Amino acid sequence: IMVASIHSFRTKTTSANSLLQLSHLIEDLSYSIHMDGHLNTQYLSRFMQEKYPDQHSSTALSVLNGILDAALLLPTLFPTHMIPYLDARHPELQLSMTQIKCLLAHQILNTLKQPKGNTWGCTFVCWYSEPQPLESAVSGYLSFLFDYFSMPLDDTTRMTYQYYTNPSKGPEEELTVWMGSTSHLVFDHLVIEPTSTRTVSFPHHSVPCTLVASNQSPGFGASCTQEELVTGACPPLLLLGALLISPPVSSQAALLAHGHVPISHWRGQGREARSLGTFTISAHTFLFLDASELDISSQSSTTLTDLHPKYLLRDLHKAYTGFLALAHLKIEKISSPLWGAGTFGGDPIVKSLILTMAAARAGIVLHLSVDEDRAYEVGERMEGSEGPLTVVSILQHLKQKCRLMTVADVMRRLCSEDIMNCCDGLDHGIIPLTNFQRDNFLKLCSIGPCCGEESSLLPVKILYDYNPISINLAAPISSTCTDCGSSI
Repeated sequence: IMVASIHSFRTKTTSANSLLQLSHLIEDLSYSIHMDGHLNTQYLSRFMQEKYPDQHSSTALSVLNGILDAALLLPTLFPTHMIPYLDARHPELQLSMTQIKCLLAHQILNTLKQPKGNTWGCTFVCWYSEPQPLESAVSGYLSFLFDYFSMPLDDTTRMTYQYYTNPSKGPEEELTVWMGSTSHLVFDHLVIEPTSTRTVSFPHHSVPCTLVASNQSPGFGASCTQEELVTGACPPLLLLGALLISPPVSSQAALLAHGHVPISHWRGQGREARSLGTFTISAHTFLFLDASELDISSQSSTTLTDLHPKYLLRDLHKAYTGFLALAHLKIEKISSPLWGAGTFGGDPIVKSLILTMAAARAGIVLHLSVDEDRAYEVGERMEGSEGPLTVVSILQHLKQKCRLMTVADVMRRLCSEDIMNCCDGLDHGIIPLTNFQRDNFLKLCSIGPCCGEESSLLPVKILYDYNPISINLAAPISSTCTDCGSSI
């Protein structure tokens, strides 16, 4: 069906309007293959009219022929007519640039069937309909995707896709390992990079490795999350979540993609994101990590859900798995957004600590981009402070004040048994960890109220009061709770 449709299209279509008619070919193939007779391609048609006003141009014809020629190569490039999904049994896949273009062409033409477990689609039809809520983003994605088909790429190079697994040893042993990590100073592995939603740039100006804050079912989309922006900015990534895996990704696995690839340059995020119209071709590594989706958690809004053992140990293990994969590739640093602290509902300070602890244990330096205007919601204002606290200021203070803390020091304070018991912690057969209140978590570096209703003490003050010079981190910190009398 596909071959006959393409040959018929080329026979009937003249060079004067051929690229503009591509949307009609996509509609015909969608009906023939998927029995979808209502595909909306209005935005795609308008986009092509605006991007290629001269249909006689060599660029327009090169793009069209590049897409159609690549699509026709499918039986030759994939003679077995299948690609094994990336998983623990098939942990690595290498594709040539020609193979990548072939699969992208079929995503454009909407001729592919989505993998098992994929509920959102595997082709680019979400970019074709009108209206588009974030038109500037989708225009940037489509523009670079079409440009990709006219690029003279070296077919001897390969893009490598990996499914890196690191089986968990079980909650008790995992906790023991984290609490025994005494040789890694946490904040030596954190580089804080203040930015804004208007100025944050991709790719990073000096770090050729990017952490992609992905979903359990990773992939592109029609909005502009960090995952969607990065994926849309590098066409070879468009295959990974859409075609090469059967989601969801295991909590004990991380996805990687690395190679010498073209990357379009962007500035800003969300509605502020804009394609700069430039690109580079260089070696880059992408690490896809999905954080716990706390926005759908049933935990109380008055508790710090990130520190429930189910989520804390899961996210620590997930982050460490990804960073361990980078260490095996001899990669020493990675740029990252605030992972899991956006639509997933995570606490930005907790998630930053989780990432930094995992990076420290794996020997990776984390370059963390943080919106300098993002406020941190707390209770009472700290004495002597002016205006709202920001995530950046808290992280900077932590890096300065807690510079001697090891991974074990941080983990021991997160998991203090006395603190958990004092907060009605429930024994889940692991450790008495559950329903951490924000104040109790922020005893991380010292002592604070631990009982009764949520305290009005500014939580971050506990962090700021930490003095690594005067406290023996190896010794227990003793005090007595004034409400329940427990020793903490």
